[in-house]
Amino acid sequence: DPTTAQTRRGVLTKSQCVWMKNQFDHAVFVGKVPKGIQGMAGEASVVSSRLRSRDDPDRGIELGAGFGGFVCRLCADGGTYEAFVRTGSYETDGIEYVCEFSTTTKPLKGGNISRNKFVTKRLAFANFVPIRRRKRASSEQDDMGDDEDMVPPFRGNDVRQIGFRYRYDSNKGRDNGEYSKFYLALSYIKVYRSQPEPEFVYLSDAKIPPIIENGMVQHDIRQLVPLSSSSKSSTKDGAAAVQLLDEAKIKSVTETKDRSSEETYFKYRGEEILKSSGLNYAIIRVSGYNESPSAEASTLELKSTNEDVSEVSRADVAQVCASAILDPNALNKSFYISKARTKAAVMDENFSAQFSGLPTDR
Repeated sequence: DPTTAQTRRGVLTKSQCVWMKNQFDHAVFVGKVPKGIQGMAGEASVVSSRLRSRDDPDRGIELGAGFGGFVCRLCADGGTYEAFVRTGSYETDGIEYVCEFSTTTKPLKGGNISRNKFVTKRLAFANFVPIRRRKRASSEQDDMGDDEDMVPPFRGNDVRQIGFRYRYDSNKGRDNGEYSKFYLALSYIKVYRSQPEPEFVYLSDAKIPPIIENGMVQHDIRQLVPLSSSSKSSTKDGAAAVQLLDEAKIKSVTETKDRSSEETYFKYRGEEILKSSGLNYAIIRVSGYNESPSAEASTLELKSTNEDVSEVSRADVAQVCASAILDPNALNKSFYISKARTKAAVMDENFSAQFSGLPTDR
């Protein structure tokens, strides 16, 4: 449905920025922007050259048929950035489609000489909102008269330019001086398919926590290590960091079936590869398998955290996998499977309702 385009009025042009290639052959957008004054915002942006359709060079490339958004692999400094797309609406009406995203940093310890951190971001076409950057090309109307114009949503069609932007107004508090510094390196930009159901169901390990904090992944020893109480940090929204699930919190399996720390590490790496692949997925984290019969009535429980998870049977896991790959509500979600006691056995469990209650991965 058509939506209202917001308007941005003034932009300062005294930004200092560079677009270059680093030693790893990544494109780097780095510089600083001034503090906004008198209602004008300090910002810097980099934009691609004109993209053209093979069938009609006057139009941009068509990504709407079969694709649902961009997958970007970035190394950044913890700032908030914007990805933007320009279609024919930019040339005629000054409309850009903008998607804001945040980045994270790593601590300066353990040999780290930089706080910049790699992140993978999925930017759905549906999350790009229209922003009016300038007046209509063919209109003498004042900007005030354009604020309520209705424009079509972005669906991936007629992409003529792609760019990234850093704005002072979106990063207040990061720098106390007159300028706000930024660093954004691009490893790749891909598109992911708009298939409504998961294309790939991945069985992972419940010892992997829902939030991976800085310092938990130790690539040199191929392990995920718990955060100590002294180094435990907080998430961006103020929530406490989640520790790696300890073995004592999971009902032990036999020694021959126990999973090593290295196996957990490689399952986590598999999750990261899948999330950055552009495929739509569902990740199911299992604490262990228990084939012992039980007289207790129970039901399967799908959870967003690894608290109080229990072992399940292989038949239970197969049932969830078969449901997830056919259910749009399981799309791009990571969750834990457990068993909960009930008064009576449930013959036909409603997994779709549980899938819909789980948060989508960011």
